[in-house]
Amino acid sequence: MHRSFALIAAAALMAAPVVSQARGFDFDFTQGISGPMKLEIVVSDDLAYRANNLPKKMSDRPVRRLNASFGNNGRYGEKEITYLIKDMNEELTHDFAKRGITLSDTASTTLRVTIEDVKPNRPTFKQLSTDSSISFQSFGIGGAEVSAEITSASGEIIGQVDYDYYSNLGDTPFPPVGTWEDTQRAFSRFSRSLSKKIAAAGAAK
Repeated sequence: MHRSFALIAAAALMAAPVVSQARGFDFDFTQGISGPMKLEIVVSDDLAYRANNLPKKMSDRPVRRLNASFGNNGRYGEKEITYLIKDMNEELTHDFAKRGITLSDTASTTLRVTIEDVKPNRPTFKQLSTDSSISFQSFGIGGAEVSAEITSASGEIIGQVDYDYYSNLGDTPFPPVGTWEDTQRAFSRFSRSLSKKIAAAGAAK
C-alpha cells in the first residue's frame, strides 16, 4: 500500500467509532398503536449543519487539518443528505408494507424519524472537492444513529425509539464498496426492527 494512502486510511479509521451496535435498538411504547400513520423523515440540526460545514465542536474533529472533511465528519453535501432521507423512506415504506402497516399523509398519528448522525465509508463528492489529500480510494468505518417519535392526534408522545449502529472491522470485508454502505445497513436494520415493533403494538391493518 502506498504510504500516503495508508496514512489517509488510518486517519479515517481512527476518526470513526469502532464499537458495533453500541446501543442497538431501544424502544418504549406507552400504549398500543392503531390505524394508519403519517411518516416524516428529517435530519438533526447538527447533521443539517454538517452537510456544508465541519462539526462545531473541535472534539468532533479527530483529524487536525483545516480541510479534512472526511476524517472530521463534515461537509457531506446537501445532495447526500437528500439521498439518505430518500433511502430511509424507501426502507420504511417497504418494511411497513410487508407487515401490513398503513402509511397515509392524512393520518392523525405521526411517526417522525430523525437521522441524528451518519458516517460514510468513503468520501462523498463534496468532501472530495474540499479536501485534496483524499480520494475515493480512502475508506473508514461508517454507520448511523437514528431516533423516532410516534405522536397521537393530541400531540402526546406514545412511542419513542433510539437506534445506532457503527461497524467494526469484523462486520464487513474491507475496503467497503459504497460510500454509505454501513449507514444503509443501519437504516435497513432500524427499519426492520421498527416495523416489527409497531406491528406488534397493533398498527397492522
